[in-house]
Amino acid sequence: MNVALIGAELEENLGLRYIASSLEAQGHSVAIIPFNSAQDTETAVAQTIASGSQIAGLSMVFTSRGREFCRFAARLREAGFRGHVIAGGPFASFNAEVLVAEFSAFDSVALGEGEELMCRLAENLEDLSRVPGLCYRDTEGRARTNPAVGNPDQLDQLPWPKRTIFHSYFDKPIASVLTSRGCWRECAFCSINAWYERGGGKKFRVRSVESIIAELTSLYHHHGVRIFNLQDDNFFLPNPVKAAERFAAIRDGLRANGVAEIAIAVKARPDSITEESIRILDELGLFRVFLGVENGSENGLRNLNRKNTVAQILNALRILNDFDIHIAYNLLMFEPDTVLDDLRVNLRFMERHIENPFNFCRAEAYPGTGLECKLLREGRLLGDAFGYDYRLADPRSEAFHQIANYAFFDRNFSDFGLHYFNMQVDFYFQLLRRFHPELLTQTLRAAVRNFIKQTNLDTFERCSEIYDYVAGCDPADQVALRDFARQLRDRVDLHSRELLVRGERILNWLEDTYARKAAGLAGPAPVPPDVGASPSARETPLVAHIPGLEFTVPGRGWETVDLFGVSRAPVPYNVFRARLAEEDRTGEEVVCASR
Repeated sequence: MNVALIGAELEENLGLRYIASSLEAQGHSVAIIPFNSAQDTETAVAQTIASGSQIAGLSMVFTSRGREFCRFAARLREAGFRGHVIAGGPFASFNAEVLVAEFSAFDSVALGEGEELMCRLAENLEDLSRVPGLCYRDTEGRARTNPAVGNPDQLDQLPWPKRTIFHSYFDKPIASVLTSRGCWRECAFCSINAWYERGGGKKFRVRSVESIIAELTSLYHHHGVRIFNLQDDNFFLPNPVKAAERFAAIRDGLRANGVAEIAIAVKARPDSITEESIRILDELGLFRVFLGVENGSENGLRNLNRKNTVAQILNALRILNDFDIHIAYNLLMFEPDTVLDDLRVNLRFMERHIENPFNFCRAEAYPGTGLECKLLREGRLLGDAFGYDYRLADPRSEAFHQIANYAFFDRNFSDFGLHYFNMQVDFYFQLLRRFHPELLTQTLRAAVRNFIKQTNLDTFERCSEIYDYVAGCDPADQVALRDFARQLRDRVDLHSRELLVRGERILNWLEDTYARKAAGLAGPAPVPPDVGASPSARETPLVAHIPGLEFTVPGRGWETVDLFGVSRAPVPYNVFRARLAEEDRTGEEVVCASR
């Protein structure tokens, strides 16, 4: 049977690729079709039709793209697809009954992991009642859900994910790998545990060391992979001693199999970080850790149910910085019960840790999370399944969030935003440090580190302006709030453009440094004459500024707005920009949506 698997492929989509290899092991033919944004709709529809597939599986992972996938499924039907359309992933699973009952383009929804389920579906298309863990529309048009048998405990028994094209950095191919599934904590903002429980079985499972070594060795020797992005929700085990033992066994096993000079990136909780574990991982090739800092306030950590302390965060940052590891983290500065004192503490955290790239935003109320349950229980949950929303209980903190969300929209959420670019520059530098340390001069290192600090300091300064303003303002004065937000956005965008140009120069310097090595030229690349200069604001920005950007206003066909005039439901960034550009072309008032 022919099966088409459709989803985001900005990097290797391991969910789809594991399903593809499992189906192919059963003799089915699989096409993986990229669908990275709404702009890919017609191309992805045409590819799905051309594949001659009897099943189309849609990877509906993110709430922000829920409507996109629903429109894609409808367009697929309009184009003549008569096969079975199934959705999977956390968003689809949590909203299975709604999708099946209200969107006729879908035939079914998978409730858990898809390898076994998709194989069973391919064997039982004529009798869906025989597919465990499937929500489907019966002959009377009602949503039916088959009991799930649980996600597989033995991850070693799954075929390795299907591999096709490898991206590369500095001519070093990179591959994504999973060494475990699930997580052993229950953070209030995270839907991982709820999704795994929806499919049944254990919520946290690990692969054997032998299985991990075998896959990494194969990727290294057969595909030339030198960079491994370990995509586990948390690469570490709950017990630090056992985690260190596991890492040492992986290190020794890879060395015994001739795997050397590699770089690895992982995700980790701060309370998982120990000197011993990081020393072992450094020997293995660790160059990047996405660290789950989440909040710099003890009160915020408690409200988010993080089960770790600020002291553990500080210890983790110290250890990782001592090993010169690329650290990136996110601050969930805003949660339902945030007060101004929490925001002040988080600002101090920014101030004291300007050396590592970070981003900041609000903790969202995703389906199945503790935040959703709390807000629903308190009658504070807004929006719908395609984008839940809420207001912070403290009016001044809510004003801070609305102003920051508006002023920092491009910097925080654009694919080319300054905070992501900040991480990219350090990412490239750390890869060169791992593979070609002889190319790096102190001057180049200083330029990278200063760019990171300048970006973070600018964010800290602008956020401090917001804090001082909301501490003394009337949060009900919409006119004053909007005026301040517009002025601040102008400053944030101006500084972002200046810093992006500077960062681009440094990134080009890093690439030129490697290019000289690849060309056989001796010595490091010369210092660009303008690398430390402050660019003119008149220079072309990397992210185009949209003149006249405003808050939403009622009656424009967008989502219902709040008291500050900002929409309640999250709007995907590409939709936000497309709508603004369209309205700008037609001469209508340009408006802004909240994320």
